[in-house]
Amino acid sequence: MKRWIWFLLLTAAFGQNTNASPSGHEWNNYSEGLKTGYLLGFINGTSIGAFREVDVCLQLTRISVDIINTTNDSLKRWKEKYPDIVTATTSHMLSQADRPEFKQDFCLKSFKSGFENITVGQFLSGVNAFYGDYRNQSIPVNYAIQYVRDDINGKSPADLSAALLLERKCIADPTTCLESKPASPK
Repeated sequence: MKRWIWFLLLTAAFGQNTNASPSGHEWNNYSEGLKTGYLLGFINGTSIGAFREVDVCLQLTRISVDIINTTNDSLKRWKEKYPDIVTATTSHMLSQADRPEFKQDFCLKSFKSGFENITVGQFLSGVNAFYGDYRNQSIPVNYAIQYVRDDINGKSPADLSAALLLERKCIADPTTCLESKPASPK
């Protein structure tokens, strides 16, 4: 029940905003309770996305040779021309993808979103401090959360600073960053 109340409050709070994420201007006007709810929603959404990503990855590693050989016309042409090579390559790829260590190294790495072992209180303090800098007021909250996550997780200050400068530049003049702007700090 509490989740629905938070959902309704957040929907009402952000319903007037034309952007997908509020900026620091809005953030600084929110109550501490609303900020906490926003952060919890973001972290929970990221966790759900990570679960789905792992599930999709594990499902993709279970594909069979029959599916590969019967669904792709281009692959069928190659199989008719070079049947031994296609069969051997397909079998090798599938045997590699079905190894437990592949699943652990490849699929389960996507399960880590970087939000593990970080408290909501740390995020709240970090995002508030981020928006304490007047130069960050126009930056979307979703970027700020990921910036704080990367900072807490030990990303180098030089990398954080470079990404933040680019974000500020892109917000000041979006036409200068149409091709080069990353979606979020990595």
